[in-house]
Amino acid sequence: MTLSDKSMSSPRQFLWLLLGYVLLHLLIRLAMGGTLELDEAEQLILGQQLALGYNTQPPLYSWLQWLFFQLFGEGVFALAVLKSLLLFSIYLFTWLTAGKLIRNQRIALLAAFSLFLIPSIAWESVRDLTHTVLATAIASATFYTAIHIYQKRSWTGYGVLGMLLACGMLAKYSFALFALSLLLAALSIREYRRLILDRRIIVSAIIAVLLFLPHMLWAIAHLDEIRAFIGDQVGEGSQTGYLAGVVSGFTSLVKNSAEFLILVWLVLTLLVPSAYRPLAAGSVNPHRLLAARFLIAAVLVCVLLIVIFGTTQFQSRWFQPLLIIFPLYFLSRAEAVGISPRRETLLRSVIIFFAATVIVLRFSQFWLAPYVQKNPSRMQYPSADLAEQLKLQGFNGGTVIGDSNLTAANIGLYFENARLLSPKTELFIADSRSSESEGQCLIAWKATREDAMPRGLDHYLRSLGVDLTDSVSGYITAPYQYTDRGEYRLGFVLLSSERVCNNASLK
Repeated sequence: MTLSDKSMSSPRQFLWLLLGYVLLHLLIRLAMGGTLELDEAEQLILGQQLALGYNTQPPLYSWLQWLFFQLFGEGVFALAVLKSLLLFSIYLFTWLTAGKLIRNQRIALLAAFSLFLIPSIAWESVRDLTHTVLATAIASATFYTAIHIYQKRSWTGYGVLGMLLACGMLAKYSFALFALSLLLAALSIREYRRLILDRRIIVSAIIAVLLFLPHMLWAIAHLDEIRAFIGDQVGEGSQTGYLAGVVSGFTSLVKNSAEFLILVWLVLTLLVPSAYRPLAAGSVNPHRLLAARFLIAAVLVCVLLIVIFGTTQFQSRWFQPLLIIFPLYFLSRAEAVGISPRRETLLRSVIIFFAATVIVLRFSQFWLAPYVQKNPSRMQYPSADLAEQLKLQGFNGGTVIGDSNLTAANIGLYFENARLLSPKTELFIADSRSSESEGQCLIAWKATREDAMPRGLDHYLRSLGVDLTDSVSGYITAPYQYTDRGEYRLGFVLLSSERVCNNASLK
């Protein structure tokens, strides 16, 4: 991939480069075959059917995944295509927003491609993230829409804003932090404050509430589980005293936000230090000011989470919707002061280097991992071999209940129309897809370290009312893919009729 001066000044060339980059990642993922990462396995289970809610995360990603399963069939291709389109959207809307902050289109395109310098986006989002990727794509589109409304007020713009706000909340509950930060930033700027006080904002609010309301009612009915999950994620109550909790919260905030930004900040600081110079009087760009105020508001919102709500821990990926605007703001300041052609070329070269590095690492994750890792990775799970052996044991399809999402999904992937259940997604129970006379029930668990069925799986089966009487049990093994470092051992129980797994309590 080369980014010449000519290509970097052409939107068409940018789109082709971005499309090529995303397609390359798509092809690499498809070449890895039918073994799933954690979030992929979860979506294979949740995407079996539409529901108002699935687990402790909002349902939009699973709705989209269900749609892609209908279009392309249930498998890796549908999983990978959806992820690829969302990644494309992140870069696309970042580029469109950069064009509003930065007059020089070459610099605007560099700002969009500078996301390659953020590991959470360039690597983790490609590798396994789902809800965070969707929330980031929607956040990018929302920020751009806010600028578009500033430039051309219309009922359509306000309607789109309302839909995006609802979709953001349906993507990830933490999207509320982005929405609040954007609101505070807009209220602090006179030009944008007029947009908030415009009567058409009521249309945005009504659309957002109506679209989010059905899931909100479901969430209220499952509030205890959602609150427990969020409390565990943010470390609520993990400290014995308020002061200790505040210290822990600020420490985690600084550590993880720095981890998210350190590479892109370091590169931009070294290559375009002009961003730190004072801007000339009269060079105020309201969109650049919105980005600056948004970043400040995002920090303040996180501080409020610590001081008022007792948040003691953050994770770097949570900052994607909040801090994705940082490189755009940084380069918009640098462009306003002036960037020499030499520094622009250096930045372009560094971006190309990191883009190529991510591609090489992605390739290495699967094919070279056996030579550099002590233990096999999840992507080396011998799912195809295990599925073939289960067929020889007499399982032809029906319900697959695994001790984890990975177990259920990696096995169910090889049985057409298999119904997948897992204690990790216990709030969601898929309907049976086969007649009771045709379907069977397979219960499987990882038995590499010990033979016994895990307690969590046993408890889950009891809660479902599954009767293991008259069942066939056993163990099968298969070598990990592309390595000679051990075998994967699977314990299973096979029930001849799916009727046993279709207890009324499952509905």
